[in-house]
Amino acid sequence: MKISRKYFRAAQFFRPEFTFNIIRQVHYHGDYNDSIRCKREFWKIIYVESGSGWKIINDKKYILKPGCLFLIHPNDCTTFIIESEKIEIFNILFMPQLLEAEINKLSDDFDFFTILHPNFHQEIEETRREMLYILEARNIHSQIKNLEKEFNDKLPNFRNSIRFKLLDLLIQISRLSSKKVRKKTSFWVVSYIKHVIEKHYAEDFDLGVLAGKIGLNKSTLCRMFKTESRMTITEALRQRRLAAAKQMLTIGGKTITETCYDCGFNDLSYFYRVFKLETGLNPGGYQKKFGLY
Repeated sequence: MKISRKYFRAAQFFRPEFTFNIIRQVHYHGDYNDSIRCKREFWKIIYVESGSGWKIINDKKYILKPGCLFLIHPNDCTTFIIESEKIEIFNILFMPQLLEAEINKLSDDFDFFTILHPNFHQEIEETRREMLYILEARNIHSQIKNLEKEFNDKLPNFRNSIRFKLLDLLIQISRLSSKKVRKKTSFWVVSYIKHVIEKHYAEDFDLGVLAGKIGLNKSTLCRMFKTESRMTITEALRQRRLAAAKQMLTIGGKTITETCYDCGFNDLSYFYRVFKLETGLNPGGYQKKFGLY
């Protein structure tokens, strides 16, 4: 099958000084199919008002029906398979620079806002990507229509108003995303915990706070993780910190005390003890044996 590729540039849809557009579109059966692939220079929210079919994102199919919402990254390669006579959609196009300061405050490496970073990779695990596609988002339809009206009316200070409305829309979508994750199987929860450990192992780790973010109590969270992983969260965290310490000691350039604290250990004697249990060597001996310098 021959693939037809389309690339949409930002300059086709908005000016550099205000990188936002909202377009209500109708696509008809046959306009798109599996042989067409589209990429773009900007980020896009798709909200489906009517019609049915499939949205294909990076060769994976997602159901298309009223109330569906998708957040698409420039790296994503997409198309539609339209099964009804037509589909009616909102396309909300923007560049994250429009909300740069606010997004930096909101971002968590795992969650919804990650997609607004340029280095968000299209081959991330399915767990994280699924957070960006929501099958039931009807309760934000009115927000989208208000955003459209603000953009079309262009009343005084409309650009600032659009920034606020877009930010609020993204926050509401992120809440729907979090709700979706909480409803998923323990695999999703465990994947989230592993991601938090991977990205934040060097920081203070509060299981109560983590459980609250996921929407579970601490004992349920710990039990779920151990059932799936065959280890406790604390053990997984210690394992990741020790892996970081071994790498740091191999590379060199830091003292053992610096390595201890940089990897999230808050007690030097505890670090020595668990490191020797893990490797059979104390940190100094490990560095002497495996260090590159």
